[in-house]
Amino acid sequence: MARVVIVGGGGAGDAAAFALRKRGFDGEILILSADHDRPYDRPYLSKEFLRGEIETPKVFLHEESDYARERIDLRLGERVSGGSLQERRVELARAGHEPFDVLVLGLGGSPRRPPGVPAAGNVLTLRSLRDSQTLRQALGDSTRVLLVGAGFIGAEVAASARKLGKEVLMVEAAPVPLQRALGREVGEIYAEIHRRHGVDVRTGTTVESWHTHGDRVAGATLSDGGRESADLVLVAAGIEPNLELPRALGLPLDGGGVRVDSALKAAEDVYVGGDVAFHHHPVLNRSIRVEHWEVAKGHGRGIAAAVAGADAPYTKLPYFWSDQYDVSLEYRGHASGDDPSIWRGDRDGLNFSVFYLRDGLVEAVLSMNDSKTNELGGKLIESRSRLDAAALADPGVDLSELLPSGQATG
Repeated sequence: MARVVIVGGGGAGDAAAFALRKRGFDGEILILSADHDRPYDRPYLSKEFLRGEIETPKVFLHEESDYARERIDLRLGERVSGGSLQERRVELARAGHEPFDVLVLGLGGSPRRPPGVPAAGNVLTLRSLRDSQTLRQALGDSTRVLLVGAGFIGAEVAASARKLGKEVLMVEAAPVPLQRALGREVGEIYAEIHRRHGVDVRTGTTVESWHTHGDRVAGATLSDGGRESADLVLVAAGIEPNLELPRALGLPLDGGGVRVDSALKAAEDVYVGGDVAFHHHPVLNRSIRVEHWEVAKGHGRGIAAAVAGADAPYTKLPYFWSDQYDVSLEYRGHASGDDPSIWRGDRDGLNFSVFYLRDGLVEAVLSMNDSKTNELGGKLIESRSRLDAAALADPGVDLSELLPSGQATG
């Protein structure tokens, strides 16, 4: 019976292991995780857990006993340094190796740290559970927080910090937050949401110099000329995909990750999912790489299906969500903020959706407090039908009527 070795204990690796058992796979399953905690639900880290609304046990994806019951060998603090596809083994950083019949890589990424950021005790990043525990403690001891970066992590931490009563300054180099992903108009709405909740949002602004006192940052001088104090700094400048192992194994690198086919396969009996997978998506008919939690979990389940013998590509559309204050954002598909967009709904009332199009086809839909439209938007993407722009924009038109016959209820 085959031995599956999974490198990475995040959403992709954990989902792959449990989905393999659910599909009846009876071979050995080994998860090698560099993390020191068993797999956890990452979205909690910038929201409920950070705010102290839930405690650590709620964050874990499974109880410890679940791994034993499902005969999943979970080894924590185990970093993989290399390996050989020809010899069918991975090398462990602490010495030794592990043989595999099937290799699954769910490697994730590491927080990006821009040049010049000091290695001070109160300058943090957020990626792991332990990062969140450290940040949670630091927030409790802080009054004024400087956030460098207004992407989803920065924005969610800003919302959490404001809910905890902290002063928040958010600095973003781009003209508006999230412009590259969601477009200028949506980014402007997000900036205004944060400003209405008391966040000092500085766009088109960078840190020019840091002011330190001992081993701590006391503040920064910004490119807009302002000198600002801070007793806590979070650098939220995105991630760098962890590609050292794929590079050592000789896997094909492309699109900032590892090139995989429509079934998430990078080489014979080698599968890659999550942040590092540059996946040829059969619905969108192009390769994409997506750094979101729900996508990683979906990839894990798709890899399990392929390993268990399903002869089918992975077709699920990328999906992610973000809650900030009383605003719920959902996004399906994959597009650029520069793609033409069609708006539907009440943007002033923060109840709307935006459809992103290429060549007349819907490639993605973003919804703010508008879940039903988002779900139907996903079906419109899957239909690959050319749609009338006026119908998409008209809230009086039932979107289900724009779907091919049978898809609305399928």
